[in-house]
Amino acid sequence: MLKIAIPMDEKQTIYHNNPYTAPQFAIYEIVFHKGYVHFNLNQTIQSPWNSVFKEKTLKCSCDASDKNDIRHICEHYSLLEVLKDCKYLLADHFCENTSKVLEKANITIFKIPSIINRADLAIKNFLIGASFANNLQKIYNVS
Repeated sequence: MLKIAIPMDEKQTIYHNNPYTAPQFAIYEIVFHKGYVHFNLNQTIQSPWNSVFKEKTLKCSCDASDKNDIRHICEHYSLLEVLKDCKYLLADHFCENTSKVLEKANITIFKIPSIINRADLAIKNFLIGASFANNLQKIYNVS
C-alpha cells in the first residue's frame, strides 16, 4: 500500500497554488494486487492554517529573503502534520522551501500538469508517470 496526498480547494478540485497553503488535502491509498491497481480516498484533512497566507505565498513566489527567513521556512514544516504518512505529494506549483522540507521527510513531490483538476486524473497521471520512469532503462537522443 502506498499513501499519496493531493492539495484540494474548497470545491474538491486540485489546488494549484503552493501546497502548504491549500485549504485541505485528500489522502489516497494505492494498492497493488495481482497485477491490478486500486486507489481510494482514505481521508480528507482540513487545513486550519490556510487563511493566514499572503498573496505572494499563495502564488509560490517567495523572494530571496523569504527563502532564507527561518520563520518562513518553519511555516512550510506545517505540511508534515498532514503528510506524515504519505510517500508522495501530487502538486502543480511549489516553492523551494516546500521542496526542501518534504525532501527531508522523504516525501517525493510528483509534479502534475496545470490542466488536471480532478484527483482521479492526477492519480492516473502519477501511476503512468511512475510506472514509465521505473521501467525505463535508457533514453537516447536521436537528433
